[in-house]
Amino acid sequence: MAAALRRVRTALGVEPLLVHIDHRLRPSSNEERVRAAALAADLGLHFRALSAPAPLLQHHPHLGVEEAARRERYRLLGQAALEAGAHMIATAHQREDQAETVLLHLFHGSGVHGASAMSEQAAVPFPFPSAKSDISQETAIISLWRPLLQEPRRSIDRYVARLGLAWIEDSSNDDVSLRRNAVRHRILPLLEHHFPGAAAALARYASLAAADDEALDHLAAAAIPEVVDPGGRLTAAALVEKPLALQRRVVRRWIVDTTGLTTITAERTDAVIGLAAAGEGTPTIEIGDHWTVHREQGMLHLSNVNVKRPDQDQEHDREWQERR
Repeated sequence: MAAALRRVRTALGVEPLLVHIDHRLRPSSNEERVRAAALAADLGLHFRALSAPAPLLQHHPHLGVEEAARRERYRLLGQAALEAGAHMIATAHQREDQAETVLLHLFHGSGVHGASAMSEQAAVPFPFPSAKSDISQETAIISLWRPLLQEPRRSIDRYVARLGLAWIEDSSNDDVSLRRNAVRHRILPLLEHHFPGAAAALARYASLAAADDEALDHLAAAAIPEVVDPGGRLTAAALVEKPLALQRRVVRRWIVDTTGLTTITAERTDAVIGLAAAGEGTPTIEIGDHWTVHREQGMLHLSNVNVKRPDQDQEHDREWQERR
């Protein structure tokens, strides 16, 4: 992709910056950085090398190595973009990467949002949250561009070979104990053997799912004023009148907009919907990071046990006065 951007940079009016991220997971990473710098010099591109904190998993104690590396990669790419005054990050994800992502999300039981996998263009907040504590930071929005997402890997390999460029192989990509590598080297080839064109079909399915996902987002945005009052409370009766798929989307949007949480599980989402459908006196539901949902007089309320409400302070004052 770096070679392609070099060829079109004048037409696009851009000056690419090639960024190498060292995740500090392999002894060969320093050698790869040197080779990446040499490639950038050969292509006449600016170059920058950044490193993830070590040990990586110590900074992400609740994540696996693949997700921890992904978060640090995007965080550092965002840092490089902001410091360079860039407004866009381009990555070289291609069609097989998209197919792998679809399968991984489906294996986790994802819905239409997960099935849509990666989008060719997206607006991403930076700093990208590398840990839960980063979520409240002030953010800037940068465009994420995947120009090769519809291109098969073999076409990209042929293009690179025609230019006479030597690419850098990440040795960890051969480790099939990692889930994505298992999908890449074992599952997807098996699917292609029995269902020729499987990767292309999965990528096409992602595009179809993305269109449905966008439609649901628009419907949820339109429904929010109908079910959420000016005080941020959700009207249970109005919610349960909606189709189930829309109920889920509305609940997630309500929670994200109110709390800033970035991950709400399907199980917690359905529990909130169950709370809306149930009668009074139902239990409080924990949804993560000290946030809870409870029902009172037909309304669902979001509360954080670490944040005092003004009425709690008044109640505490009354109790103290009574004890004097």
